Amino acid sequence: MRVSRPIAKVGAHPAFTLSLFIFSLYGIYFTPTFDALMSSVWGHYLMLMHFLITGIIFFGPVLMVDPWPGTKNHLLRIMLMMAGLPFHAFFAIAVMMAPSPIVEFFASPPPSWNVDVIDDQLWAGGLTWVFGDVPTIVVMIALAVLWMRSDDRLARRTDRQAERDGDAELNAYNAYLQRLADRETATQGVGGRSASLAGER
Repeated sequence: MRVSRPIAKVGAHPAFTLSLFIFSLYGIYFTPTFDALMSSVWGHYLMLMHFLITGIIFFGPVLMVDPWPGTKNHLLRIMLMMAGLPFHAFFAIAVMMAPSPIVEFFASPPPSWNVDVIDDQLWAGGLTWVFGDVPTIVVMIALAVLWMRSDDRLARRTDRQAERDGDAELNAYNAYLQRLADRETATQGVGGRSASLAGER
């Protein structure tokens, strides 16, 4: 059963889902929010839950997973996925190119770990880029395949309908065009006769 409540529609709107996706990256990692959440176990769990829910909210309408409302237009769904790619890529590049740790929580690891913080952050940015953009591209390819299959099903259904009713829909459309043409011809004929009578006077 598809949810049609106003709150669900707002939650599935691309403007909301994309904004939430962007805020989850920049608003948490590039502000003191990350360190505040990581200062406690429950804060850490809350952040993980936030990212999980954000992913569900973002991908639910795109994949048309019940009970999420969403557009059936494949092109709009692909464009929504494309809209998030540059923001995710810029975030990953910013992490990779940062000259200092972007969060204090990981700035001072135990000496026994023998970890270069900046090098570790470089790897983190690269992994963020790969594990964020690759699934997005896979989803876009899947949407394109679903789009082609949907068009094929529609074409086959139209052909079967045409075979059953003798292409009544096409015949009705052609008849409509013929009526328009006849009406235009009649209008031009009346206009021509009126002009001739006016000239004779």
